[in-house]
Amino acid sequence: MDKQINNNDATVDMFGFEGVSLSDIEQLTEEQDSNRWPEAMRDMHDLLKRQLESEGADPAIAIKLLSEICKTFGGMQFYLPRGHHLEVMLIHLNIWNDFTGDNVVQLSRKYDVSMQHIYRVVAKMRKREIKKHQPELF
Repeated sequence: MDKQINNNDATVDMFGFEGVSLSDIEQLTEEQDSNRWPEAMRDMHDLLKRQLESEGADPAIAIKLLSEICKTFGGMQFYLPRGHHLEVMLIHLNIWNDFTGDNVVQLSRKYDVSMQHIYRVVAKMRKREIKKHQPELF
């Protein structure tokens, strides 16, 4: 999906069509016809656009990203988790990175968990680090 410049208008290849004008697509998403889009697609487009704007990236890329998501996952029905497992993993990683050996009480307060939980996280992360650097022999 290479970006091409034609007459100062950015174009892309989308859904198998070459030279689709991003400004035309953007205009379509803002018109009344956008109500014909499935609600989930409109929500995803708005989310991608907001996130790109907040990161200082061109929000017009949102439609390209949505196109790729549709091509990759279109027609599938799947459960999209809320990301709790990822959140827990990130907390564990932060605890591991903040752990100095003598700050269990401070970490339990910072992360609002018990000292025993901090010890379990540290043991789990230590085991992960050892496994990463020392392969199993058998």
